[in-house]
Amino acid sequence: MSLLMLRAAILAQGGDTGPPVDIGSAWELDVARRPGGYTLSDGNQTAINTSGGSDYRRWVPAAKAIRPTDGRRYWEVLCASSGAVEFDGYLGIVSDEQREEYDAGNNPITLGSIGYRGNGSLWSSNTGTASQRLSGLATYGAGDVVMFVFDPGDASLWIGLNGIWRDDPVSGAPTWNAAPSAGFYPQIQGRDPGDGGTLRSLPSQFSYPVPPGTQALGYEDPDLRIYQTHAFIEFAWDRDLSIAEVEAWLDLGGGPRLTSGNVSLFLDHGGGTALSAAHAALYIEVDLS
Repeated sequence: MSLLMLRAAILAQGGDTGPPVDIGSAWELDVARRPGGYTLSDGNQTAINTSGGSDYRRWVPAAKAIRPTDGRRYWEVLCASSGAVEFDGYLGIVSDEQREEYDAGNNPITLGSIGYRGNGSLWSSNTGTASQRLSGLATYGAGDVVMFVFDPGDASLWIGLNGIWRDDPVSGAPTWNAAPSAGFYPQIQGRDPGDGGTLRSLPSQFSYPVPPGTQALGYEDPDLRIYQTHAFIEFAWDRDLSIAEVEAWLDLGGGPRLTSGNVSLFLDHGGGTALSAAHAALYIEVDLS
């Protein structure tokens, strides 16, 4: 959502649940790390093996990383309808160290990476030697939606398929843990022609709800937060403004780092920096800076 749209918001805390709101931007796959044989489309959110041949071991990471301080993130991969009923490749997360091997012929399951294979197995290794960790998981393929929650703080990954979690990402143990890394990248692999999928990173793209305590992959902290406002009008918006429990607010000028709490009426003509108001019945500001 743009800053302008946020500024124009009129919110009522505790009201009916509305449609998903995208705060942030869709994540793209890395065009600089697209091996031969893969085609990117949908604004670089979809990767398909179009001419790589069978058992194609390369893959495409996201262009951005989940950093250790980013908190839990949720994303989905919509498996390509052109692929097999059961994908031979891996979907999941690659470490910062693994990322540079995107075109080395190695599957994305070593050096602290975790890969969920279409045959229902999970592979991960903190070294350069691949290792199968779990088997008997749900298989996936063309048209399926694979779900992921990842906690970068301890490299924990939860997986799900078509709305059903293998392990509860709210209260359950993760499906698997890997070694810490400076960054982790969601990745898409298609080892057979037609295999691949679309990286979904925003609520409006998701088929299933974001688990509590988790943010969408594409979420970014907004510059403005508004809580329990009955009416809000602002022209000449700026940044770093928070509002709480305001009955009426009219701002013709605006300014950064402005905080308001429990104000019944607020009139601002000019705006200024580093201003706070608390428990004021009437507040008028004219050309302050």
